[in-house]
Amino acid sequence: MKKASKPAKRRRPFDRTIILFFMVVFFIAISVGIGSQLSVYGKYKQEAEQILEQIQQEQEKNAEYLREKEYYNSDEYIEKVARQQLGLVMPNEILYVNNAKN
Repeated sequence: MKKASKPAKRRRPFDRTIILFFMVVFFIAISVGIGSQLSVYGKYKQEAEQILEQIQQEQEKNAEYLREKEYYNSDEYIEKVARQQLGLVMPNEILYVNNAKN
């Protein structure tokens, strides 16, 4: 005698609806997470660009300061200050002073 086989268990439409609902919720949650991460990434990228621009500006200032330092240490600058502020002259130069008042 053969045993009567049980009919295959069919999924009810209600089960599929629940699975579909959770899949949609899952994908929405993933999309929201990715969207927020992209927003944060955009902010950090913009901040990095601003910092790189500031670095460039500071490097230009530093180069200018180095040029000024080089000039202030040059013989040309020392001679200029000695002539203008201290009234010194080079050897064998003749200094003319105009005492006439206008």
